[in-house]
Amino acid sequence: MAKKAGLAQKFFAGAYDLSGDISAINNCSTPVGVLDVTSIDMSATDRLQGLVSGNLAFNAFFNDASGAAHAALRVPTAGAPVSWFLGQTVGDPAFMAQIAQFSYDPSRDADGALSFDVVFDTYSTLPVWGVILTAGLDRDTTGASTATLDQGAQTTAGAEAILHVTSFTGSNFTATVQDSANGSDWGTLVAFTQVTDVGSERVTVSGTVERYVRVTTTGTFNPVDYAVSFRRGEATDRVTYS
Repeated sequence: MAKKAGLAQKFFAGAYDLSGDISAINNCSTPVGVLDVTSIDMSATDRLQGLVSGNLAFNAFFNDASGAAHAALRVPTAGAPVSWFLGQTVGDPAFMAQIAQFSYDPSRDADGALSFDVVFDTYSTLPVWGVILTAGLDRDTTGASTATLDQGAQTTAGAEAILHVTSFTGSNFTATVQDSANGSDWGTLVAFTQVTDVGSERVTVSGTVERYVRVTTTGTFNPVDYAVSFRRGEATDRVTYS
């Protein structure tokens, strides 16, 4: 990885690809609460980490086309998974969260510009930084596998994955995250629920995650547009995947 500009990014909220309707990500924070536990026998403040939160704020253009920003954001929801892709290449970073939406506030500038300020806060799960397993938004016309991502070594602290299906034509579609110790022999790590329409899902698994990972799709469809973000657990995590 190397230094990079904030170009060619993608943003998914639930079953919506909002990338073309967002003008700016104004804030992405993961604040940790501070618990003051200073006792009277101490000469300096003693603190513990408290609850973790996550905040994501952005500015969206008004777009009332089917599947666009107004349809996605006009009714604030709780519990939808969000993935912010910092690039469109397998292995690029991704911010991953389960969110609750708290605003959809319009403003009309003097020059006629119409836009909306939107705020998401995390919803009962920890926000995390992972990677993308699809080349931005992938389009499959039949079952296929994405490029293999080599993450260097096996880990034993489980994993989290988010699937966004933004467009679907067909009878059924199933996406799985597979892992492999050698890049040749693959097994199922994360099995997303089979879908028959657009939708999204966040799944966690416990235990061993092999060095190599990829996404494989199956089903009867033509085409389907989908995106997957992924994060393997670490020994230093505050809460283990289970």
